[in-house]
Amino acid sequence: MAPALRLDLVHTSPVVTTALRRALRTAPRPAQVDATVHSWVDFLAEWDFAGDIIVLDALLDDHVPLPLKARALRRLGSHPVVLGPGRDTPFAARAVAEGVIAWIEPTIGLSETAAIITEVAAGTATPEATVAPAEPPLAALTDRELQVLALYASTRGHSPADLGRILDLRTDTIRSHLERGRARYRAAGRPTHNRAALRTALVEDGWVLDPQVWRAAGRS
Repeated sequence: MAPALRLDLVHTSPVVTTALRRALRTAPRPAQVDATVHSWVDFLAEWDFAGDIIVLDALLDDHVPLPLKARALRRLGSHPVVLGPGRDTPFAARAVAEGVIAWIEPTIGLSETAAIITEVAAGTATPEATVAPAEPPLAALTDRELQVLALYASTRGHSPADLGRILDLRTDTIRSHLERGRARYRAAGRPTHNRAALRTALVEDGWVLDPQVWRAAGRS
């Protein structure tokens, strides 16, 4: 008999994780959740033991963009399933290109969400959670460039010095990552001379989610 798949939950809301654990246990294909955490930082504490399927909140509010989380989990051999709004956005398509295997909108009921997760874990394609992967981006960013550019372009208005404190890097190092990332866009014919232009380019490439989606979800 094949070993059971490990399934972990990483979601901001304890209410959602509690209800989803219960729904997964009673799904048509029951699943056992091994780990439940409410932040990416908490998940990193269990990094060496990450499950086969990682159910991720699309709107985790931290310093690691979702496409970078997906990229890291893919390298680890795990398969992210995302819960949240924005399935029809470039952001979802980019996340799929980076390793996300399904995207489930919050409008889908809890029981159906649990059923989709277990179907996806079993290798079954589900149209209501399938997203076509994005084409290659204008700027193929390294892990650190993606992190720094996404944080810099956020509506919080972080300065390079702020980002240096957040990421425990020298301010000059932050500026170097910013300049290299912007240079990639310039080479692709897309100027990103100010924060707004950079944010627009990152949204169109799918590296970050349009701030309007955050606001509509009440998570800005």
